[in-house]
Parts: sequence; structure tokens; C-alpha cells
Amino acid sequence: MRSTNLIVVALGVVALVIALVVTWRWRRLPLVAAGRPRAETPGFAALEAIRTLAAVMSAGVLAGVLVPGLGGRLVMRILGATSGDAVQGATTDAREIVGEITSSGTIAVVFFVGIFGGVFAALAFVVVRRWLPRTAGPAGIVTAILLLGTLGVSDALSPDNEDFAILRPTWLAVTLVVALALLFGVTFTAIAARLDAGMPILARRFTAIASHAAMVIFLNPLLLGFALVYVTVRAVTQGRPDPRPFNPRVQYVGYIVIGIGTALAAGSTLLAIYDITSA
Repeated sequence: MRSTNLIVVALGVVALVIALVVTWRWRRLPLVAAGRPRAETPGFAALEAIRTLAAVMSAGVLAGVLVPGLGGRLVMRILGATSGDAVQGATTDAREIVGEITSSGTIAVVFFVGIFGGVFAALAFVVVRRWLPRTAGPAGIVTAILLLGTLGVSDALSPDNEDFAILRPTWLAVTLVVALALLFGVTFTAIAARLDAGMPILARRFTAIASHAAMVIFLNPLLLGFALVYVTVRAVTQGRPDPRPFNPRVQYVGYIVIGIGTALAAGSTLLAIYDITSA
């Protein structure tokens, strides 16, 4: 048990250090790589859409494993240690035992929270990325706020989450959850921006699709349906590289929607934090 704890702590620390380094190094990269040739045919646009999906989804998986996966497991260990002897052995909202860090539990967190969560974030991101801030750092913060104000307040940051009734101090638990979400957001967008700039153009090297195999692993029926719709839309609209799918008004409306959504998500997050800390 002790050796497992040490391994999990070490992995968690290394994962968060990698996430911080990646975030800092690539924080100023453009979210949508500049200088790519304009898609002139539906086929070219479809291949570029596949490349985009592969880059974003790979980024979601990598960031998910590093931050909410291994980093989240480290946070669990920290809160288990700070909560005192009275709660050791108690059952958390996720049916984990406080104070017990097992390899099977770690794998489950990495797989279901890290990988699945990262893929879900990637699906949402690919829809709205054209209306996010232009560089990875600010875009990651907006992404994190949107995730916290929607998924976060209904799960990890929910006032109804039983964990906040047993883990102490409460302020530390809330701070670590918020910090983890923010770090995931900026790590995800940093990796996505780097992969978007670095992945080869499929229309010029069709065999390069083999380098995007990470996406294929996650093609369950739901994801496959989303991918088909996305690729089709990109093909029909010629995969326009500028952020104006139809006309400038669409771009402005998108900015307004994202701005309002971010403000509402931030308010929802602050309200959840207040409810948790004042209980």
C-alpha cells in the first residue's frame, strides 16, 4: 500500500510538472495554425477536418491523462492526507475509500476521468474553437471556465458532492478542484495548438493519416456520428480557414454567445463555491 501511494504521488507530480511546462512553453501559439493553404475542394476540406479532429482529440487524451487523470489522483491523495484520521476509510462520492490508493483505482481514474473527460472536452472544443481567444493561453482559461460552469458544478464542484462533507479543509478541496480544471484547460489548448501546427497536411501526404491513429481508437458510435457530421460540414463549406463560415455576422454572434456563456459559467462556478464553503 505504501509503495503504491509513493508511485501514485510521484506520477502525479511528474504529470503536473509536464503539464505546467507544456502550458508555459506553448501558451502563445495560435489556436488555429496560420499559413495553411485554403481548402479549394470538398475532398481537401474533409481531409483537413480529419486532421483537426485527430489533433484536438489527441490533445484531449494527453491533457486528460496528465491533469484530471494522474493529477486528479494526486489531489485525492493530498486531500486524504489533510482530512485527518477521523475520515480515513470513509467512502467518497465516487465510491473510493479515503486513504486507500490502489493501482486499479488509479487506472480507473486515468481511463474514465482522464481519457473520457479529455475526449468529451475535445468534442466540445472543436465546435467552438473558432470563437475562442486566438492564442492557446487565454483560450484555455475560457475553456476551463466553461467546463467548470457546466460539467464542474454538476459533478466535482457540485454543492451536493458528498466529498465536501468529509474532506478537510474544505477551502483546500475547492481550490484544488478549480486549479486542476484551469490547468487542464490551458494544457489542453496548448497541446491542441501545437498539434494543429505540427500535424502534416493530409491532402499533400495522404499516408500521413496513419500518424493520426489516436483518434480512431475512440471511434465509438457516438463519436463516429459527430466526426461524420463535422467532416461533412467542413467539406460542404469548403473548410474555410478563416473564422467566418458564412459571413462576418456569424463570427460576431459566435463571440457574443461565447462571451455570455463564459460569464454565466463563471457566475455558476462562483455560486457553487459559495454554497460549498458556506455550508
